[in-house]
Parts: sequence; C-alpha cells; structure tokens
Amino acid sequence: MANTISFNGRDYKLAEFKPEVVSMADMLVTNAHLKAASPLPADTDLSDADQKEVQAQIPAMLALPPAAISIFLNAFAAHHLNDIAVSLRRLSHATQPQAMSTAIQLLSLVPDPKEQPYFRKFLHNSAAVKDVPTIIAKAFVKGILLNEPSGPGHHCTLMIHTLFWCDPSLGDDGKASIDADVRAALVPAIESVVKSPRAADMEQLQLVELQRLLGILNVIEQMPGAHYINSTRGYLEGQVDMCAGRNMCDEEPELACSKCKTLRYCGKECQAWHWKHGHKVRCFKTDY
Repeated sequence: MANTISFNGRDYKLAEFKPEVVSMADMLVTNAHLKAASPLPADTDLSDADQKEVQAQIPAMLALPPAAISIFLNAFAAHHLNDIAVSLRRLSHATQPQAMSTAIQLLSLVPDPKEQPYFRKFLHNSAAVKDVPTIIAKAFVKGILLNEPSGPGHHCTLMIHTLFWCDPSLGDDGKASIDADVRAALVPAIESVVKSPRAADMEQLQLVELQRLLGILNVIEQMPGAHYINSTRGYLEGQVDMCAGRNMCDEEPELACSKCKTLRYCGKECQAWHWKHGHKVRCFKTDY
C-alpha cells in the first residue's frame, strides 16, 4: 500500500496529507450542522447557503486521490457517525427535511461495513445506533430529497447495512433492527419508486438495491424470529473476522489494534507490517 499520493501535480506523503483530510471531514459535518455539541435549533432547517456548501464539498472530496478518500472516510466514520446518529434523533422530518436528508445522504456515502471497519464498529454498538435504523427507514417512507451522488438506491443500501449489521433486538419485534410497522410501510414505498417514471432515469445499480431490499424485507417476514438476520450477520462476520495484516493471512486473529479497536491481527509481525503499510494514517480513536 503506497505511502504517497499525487495531487495537483505534486507528490505528498500520506502522513502529511492526513491532517488536511481530517479537517475536511470535520468541516463537512460542521457545514451540515450535524455536530452533536452544536445542533440546529428546533424547527430550523439548513439554509440554502449551508446546503450549497455541503453539496459542493461532497464532489470535491470524491475528486481526491483514492488513498486520500480512504483516509477521509476513515476519519469521517471514526469521528462523526455518532454526531449524525444524535442529530437524526433530534431532527424533525416535518420542519427540518433538508437537514434530515443531508444526514442520511452523508451516511449513505460511507462504504460497505465489510470494507469500512469504523462503520462496522458503529453498527455493532447498539447504544450508539439505537433508533437510527428505524429513523432512516421512516424517512424513506415519508420521502426525502437525496442529492447526487446519492439516491433512493443508496438509501436502500444504507437500510440493508443496518438490517444485516445491527442487532435485530433494536426493532420492536426482535426480528430486525427496523420496527415492524415501518418495515411494512417500506414495501409499498419502495414499490412506488420502482414503478414511478423517474425509475427509467435511475442507474441500474440503484434499481437493483431497491429490489434487493424488497426481497430482504419479504424474507424477514417469512422466517421465524430473527433467524434470517442472525444467520446472514454470522456469515458476514465470518468474512471479516480475519487478520488484517500482510496478504490477509489465514491465521487466527488474536490481537486488536489498541487505538482504533477495529482491526485484528494474528500476531505482532502482521500488526507491525500493516501499521507501516497504511493503517497508521487510517487509525483513529472513536467516540462510540
């Protein structure tokens, strides 16, 4: 894994670039007024200027070199997922729709928990993620505006992540992390999007994710208790429960990074190798 990146015609060491990228992640959440310590006043939505600033920053971030984007997403997930969760619990869909949609949009940009260990750690923390799966699903049912590069399919992908990685006991019937009545309301809401004229203009991947969530919701209702969710979660956990060191070796991982506590290693040799080959600039303490 390279420790340098090329940007605007110059070569940078990742360690030198890290503070700037971390600052970008903080600025994005600040511009979206999603800091838990400084919430939007009740019934006050994002201003047009705030929204314009956020929507300009997202593509600017995605234009960074891949290694810088990786650091950005790690910093964002490690430092700000709890901010967004707290904000989602406070925001009103009726009076703060822009702030609500922006919070969900930012969550939908975080990579698959299989690839993003901080997101995985967050979704595993029931206290941190409490109510969030149901809030996100309710927002889809009620309807929100998701600006590019997000859309209905990305919103569905986010809901799938919360279903498969969160404890199903978070839901009111124990079958899934999303409450039963909201799951029931999701089905016609998704079907309405799939059958709408705008579906013809959607990228194929978004349509696939809409259909995938429909299928998952159907299986959840057909299977007893949380059997489907628990079995799927166990399968996914098996895919990531491995040493993160050199070549993702097959040895049993017994050590965990003492700082981020998101990656595990079979021994000190693999841990030291990974620290020097990329983890050092992507390692952050979390607040969850």
